[in-house]
Amino acid sequence: MKRVTIPLILTLTLFVAGALFANLSFANFFPDPGPDLPRIYIRSDGNVKPETVPIERTGDIYKLTNNVVQYTIEIQCDDIVLDGAGYSILGSASRIKGYDDGNNGVIVNGRNNVNITRVNFEQGDTGIRISGSTNISVIDNTFSNGLLTGIILQDSTQVLIENNEFTDLQTDIEVPSVSLNGSKITFRNNTLAGSAYGVKIYGASNVISDNKIETTCHSIELNAAYSTLITGNKITGTVLLAGCSNNKISGNNMTSIRLLIGSNNTLFDNYITAIELSEFAVNNTFYGNTFAAGLEVRFNDAETTLWDNGTIGNYWEDYNGTDSNGDGIGDSPYVITGVKWDNDVGGDVSFAADQDNYPLMAPFITSQSTTTSQEPNPEKETFPAIPVTIASATAVAVVVSLMVYFKKRKR
Repeated sequence: MKRVTIPLILTLTLFVAGALFANLSFANFFPDPGPDLPRIYIRSDGNVKPETVPIERTGDIYKLTNNVVQYTIEIQCDDIVLDGAGYSILGSASRIKGYDDGNNGVIVNGRNNVNITRVNFEQGDTGIRISGSTNISVIDNTFSNGLLTGIILQDSTQVLIENNEFTDLQTDIEVPSVSLNGSKITFRNNTLAGSAYGVKIYGASNVISDNKIETTCHSIELNAAYSTLITGNKITGTVLLAGCSNNKISGNNMTSIRLLIGSNNTLFDNYITAIELSEFAVNNTFYGNTFAAGLEVRFNDAETTLWDNGTIGNYWEDYNGTDSNGDGIGDSPYVITGVKWDNDVGGDVSFAADQDNYPLMAPFITSQSTTTSQEPNPEKETFPAIPVTIASATAVAVVVSLMVYFKKRKR
């Protein structure tokens, strides 16, 4: 099975085009939210305005002493902790929700070393908006009770989002509960349930680990993402990769995976019950996974999918082959039955789509299991050095699309 190569000049040309496209596409991701709720300011000099609001300052710690109702707290100071002490920040439940209408709980823009903890975010559009910031921590908060979106993060780096609960935020399949755009973001040990759309992430060198995510649609979506590690999660819903390359997905228990546009992604040691591959998903590798009996693999003219790494395949629960030499690898390949839509019959048809050359006789056991005590570090993974830009990922998506298009033209 040949891997697709891309001429350098085509890559560079499309990279420039991708950069222009990305600038246009993402310029309005974090727009001016317009007329906001009245604001409480934690000023750059450390003072709180207005002074009558229920916030008590002790050094660099700002603690709520009561609920904050229909106000937005804007943090303009570095090196502080906003401690909710179990109180709530409530937006306006009566305003018409519109994703960017300014109905926010906390805004952090251009800040460094800010910790937001023990706050209950309720109602309104967005719990926390973060942009252009570094070393931000969002730990031990809840997002619930009529809130549309928990967190929106844009153009930020070194962000930790840990031990938060996102419950019944919204039912709109177009709006993610958490939207993350940046680099070196860690989304860890969170619980997200009761929503249609879970976590959407852009950028590079990010980690999504040890979360419990239950949604009715997309649980995790990687969009224009590089070198992202998704590991140790329990996922009820779909993991979607669109315009993504060189990501690693390992040690997860997931309902389904969809690969739409992207290449060189590795899926290792996951439990998966359904797979969908598009014609623009190339050179992606599955090995060491456990595939449920009756697994549906939907092929939309997908090409160059690798079902082993050259020595290790996957464990297919309905594989009935033998292992005569006892090496744990089946003697015969596992023939993968694919499903695709056929216009002539007006429905799905099954066909022999591909094969796993090294099917496992038992579930793969890793030498290092993923636990919450381990610190997943994408910088220690075997990812190639890739610029941390959305333009790069966009360019790859365009390259892959054109490769497949011209390949089909030649036929």
